[in-house]
Amino acid sequence: MYKSLFVTHGLTSNQDELTLHPDLFLYQPLLAKRKQQWFQTSSYNPLALYAAILDVEPTSLLASKLPENTAKQYWIASPYHAQLMRDSVRVMSEGMLPWCEEDAAWVCELLNPLLAEDAMRLYAIDSALLLACAKPLDAWPAVFANIAGKHLPNRHPKGVDGGYLMRLMAEVQMLFKQSPAPHRRQRGEVDVHGLWFWGACEPCDSEMPPAIAVASRDPFLRAVVDGKDAVMIITESEQLSEFIKQGSDLPKQVLLFGENHAVLLKKPLLPKFTSSNWSPKAAKEESDLFSIL
Repeated sequence: MYKSLFVTHGLTSNQDELTLHPDLFLYQPLLAKRKQQWFQTSSYNPLALYAAILDVEPTSLLASKLPENTAKQYWIASPYHAQLMRDSVRVMSEGMLPWCEEDAAWVCELLNPLLAEDAMRLYAIDSALLLACAKPLDAWPAVFANIAGKHLPNRHPKGVDGGYLMRLMAEVQMLFKQSPAPHRRQRGEVDVHGLWFWGACEPCDSEMPPAIAVASRDPFLRAVVDGKDAVMIITESEQLSEFIKQGSDLPKQVLLFGENHAVLLKKPLLPKFTSSNWSPKAAKEESDLFSIL
C-alpha cells in the first residue's frame, strides 16, 4: 500500500558515529539489505519535512488554516516534557509525548491571558498550536527538531528579541508548573513543562500548494494534511510500529533523517550482503535530495 517511508530522527549519534535509532533495531535486517545514498541535511520533524517537500514554510501551513490572517508574524508552539539533569534540561522526543486536541485547547485557555499582555494569541488548530504576534519579533531560535530528544539551549537565540523570547518561554514554563493539566494526569500521561516557539514567518497571501496525502501520527502534521488514500508515511521512529509491524516488508523507498544527515534506502537490483555500517559516504547536498523527492 505504502510506496515511501520517511522517518525523522531515524539516525542518532553514538560516540560520534551514526547509528540507527533504537526503535528501528527491529527493522535492521531489512534496512541493512538496502542500497544507501547519503545526503547532508537540516534537521526535520514530520511537519517541517512535509513542508520542505512542498517547498513552503511549516508555519505557513498552519497559518493557512486560520479563518483570518491579521497577525504580523506567526510561530509554531511545540509542547514538550523535560527532565532536569545535573547541569542541563533534557527534552522528551516528540514521538513519545501523547498529545491531542483537548491538550491544545487547554494550553490556549491557560496561556492566552498571559500572552494578551504582549499582543499575542495562541491558536489551537486541531491538535497543533500556533502563536500569532501583532508585533514581529527579531529572534532566531533553533527549530524544534534540534531540541526534541536533546537538551534545551542555555543561551539566548540570535536577534534583538532573543532574550525577550527566552524570558517569555520561561514564564510559560512557570505557568505549566503552577497549573499542571488535570486531564493528562487522569490519563496517566506526563506533564507538559513548556512550549518551544520556532519557525517564525510573516503572513503568506499566496495560495498553498496542493496537499499530498500522508499517513502520520504526528499531531501537528495531521492538522494540515489528510491520511486518506496515502501512499507515503512520515513518522518519528517511536511510532513506526503503528504502520509497519515486525516481519512485514518495508516500502520501496525508505528515507531516514538524523544528525544533519539523511540516507535514502532503495532495494538493489542484485542481492546485497547485510551490513550494519551507517557511516555517511559521499554525502550529497540537501538540494539534491529534495530534487529527487
